[in-house]
Amino acid sequence: MTKQLESRIAALEERVAQLEEHSSEVKVIELREVTKEEARAEIIDIFATGETLYYSDIADRLRLDLELVVDICHELQQEGAIGVEETTGS
Repeated sequence: MTKQLESRIAALEERVAQLEEHSSEVKVIELREVTKEEARAEIIDIFATGETLYYSDIADRLRLDLELVVDICHELQQEGAIGVEETTGS
């Protein structure tokens, strides 16, 4: 029983060390709380730069929830306020 416990403890310690090593790679973004109208205005402003942006780029820069960004961008696209570049990845 003791050998089995020692083996399990060693495995757990190794796993904790791996997690600690990779934890520095995790990017944490503290999201802001803004109204949908405020977020919409900020997204319109960021598109005015003319850059090609991914939803995740917008969410990161503005520190907004990704789902909110996607919803607003879809609305803006339907209204013709922004264009979306379709890529095939090939």
